[in-house]
Amino acid sequence: MIEPFFLLACKDKSVRVRAEPLVVVPFNDGETIGHLKWAQIVNCSSNPHSMCGCEGVDGSRVMAGGVLSHPDFPVTVAKHLELKVLLLDGASPLLGGSQLEFHIHHAKEPARVSKILSVLDPKTGKVTKKSPRCLTAKQSAVIEVILHETVCVVEFSSCKALGRVSLRSLRRTIAVGLVTTIIEDEN
Repeated sequence: MIEPFFLLACKDKSVRVRAEPLVVVPFNDGETIGHLKWAQIVNCSSNPHSMCGCEGVDGSRVMAGGVLSHPDFPVTVAKHLELKVLLLDGASPLLGGSQLEFHIHHAKEPARVSKILSVLDPKTGKVTKKSPRCLTAKQSAVIEVILHETVCVVEFSSCKALGRVSLRSLRRTIAVGLVTTIIEDEN
């Protein structure tokens, strides 16, 4: 039997991809929902996103914020994260306990700043102040955020597309950042 494969255009190279089983995370009930039908990488160097078609996928099981993943290696879901953020110009001060809207890839979730761990020097990235009371515009910092529900997330060092975040308040983006650590809750 011949395994199905698909060609991916990647600069001057072509890559074969086998049909792979898929699950949707975080809506995974342990059941394989389909197989990769076709895939295409648009531009490998500047665009980390690829397009793929799936066979046998029920549209009601794929929702915003879900990630298609291999059943043996599902993407991490979490609700407690450590972020390295940069507050944007004109942002209101950010305090511990602030209620925000957390955006990551296609997911949007209510969140709360649980701790402001440190302020970072913008040029060197080294800690300049530990446990500040608040953050103001143009400051870089490390903060902990607790989300209302779990989202699919990966540390930025492992996957850039699933590790970038933005924090919004009152319909304005107040900070952008990276996921540095996924904090495991004891419960």
